[in-house]
Amino acid sequence: MKSVTAQQEAFKVYYSSLTDADLLKIAANKRSFLNVAQEALANELRGRNLAPSEPSRPADKRTAESHPNPVARMAWRVRGWFSRER
Repeated sequence: MKSVTAQQEAFKVYYSSLTDADLLKIAANKRSFLNVAQEALANELRGRNLAPSEPSRPADKRTAESHPNPVARMAWRVRGWFSRER
């Protein structure tokens, strides 16, 4: 049996706290997430029988980078937690 890491659990808990609408909104940008975040997101979507739409390209890259979505911000925080433990 595969053991669950603290990072995997953190993403699982976070995604499970979101509404279906919020989950689908962030799923549109999943390619910019860490692999562990993508896996947790896919599992949550499957568990809710939701299918994300195809990602849309931002019209202005500066705007997209200056206002990252909540999951991207969380991914950076979670990554930081684990990089400090070493």
